[in-house]
Order: sequence, then structure tokens, then C-alpha cells
Amino acid sequence: MNEEQSARAAADLYARAMTDAEFKARLMADAASVLRAEGLDVPEGMEIKVVENSSSTVYVVLPDPESVTDELLASVSGGSTAGSAGSLGTAGTFLGTLGSFGTAGTAGSAG
Repeated sequence: MNEEQSARAAADLYARAMTDAEFKARLMADAASVLRAEGLDVPEGMEIKVVENSSSTVYVVLPDPESVTDELLASVSGGSTAGSAGSLGTAGTFLGTLGSFGTAGTAGSAG
């Protein structure tokens, strides 16, 4: 799945979760099983957590320290915006790199 396909699949899942309460509940309860049922390749043993921001709670997801390179840190150091901070793990990479799945709720999407 290329980056464009990943972004489209992520957008479709987000839209479905926002419009289908039953799907959203299943996704939040057992994301890996739901994603597999949707035909996505989720590695065995991969734990995926889906959380939802509210008016009183905002989740900030930090990237896996092993995936952060010096180049990435240099690109966001010295004053990044919330939008560019989201580049640490965006919806486009959400399905393309399941190891970054938890970054679906980044600072870039918190607002």
C-alpha cells in the first residue's frame, strides 16, 4: 500500500468511525481485529490502541524513540508548528507503517 492509498484508507476508517457508532465502538475495543477484518495487514502481536479526544481530554502521542532519526529531530527543532509536529506520524503513515499506528492522534490533529 503506497502513501496515497494509506491516507485514503485512514480517511475512510476515520469517516466510518465518526458516522457508525457500532464500528467506532468495535474499533476502540479491538482495533487490530477490526483492521484485519477490513483487509488490512496487522502483524501478530501488534497492539493498536484507538483513543478519542474530547473537550476535556487531548491525547498527545510521542513517536517510538527507535523511529526518531537525527534528521527528523533537526527538521522539527527550533520552532515547529502543531501542523509540522504532526509530520512525526500522520494519517498518511497510519496504515503504511503500522508501527506508527498510535500516532494517529498527533499534535497536528489535536486542534
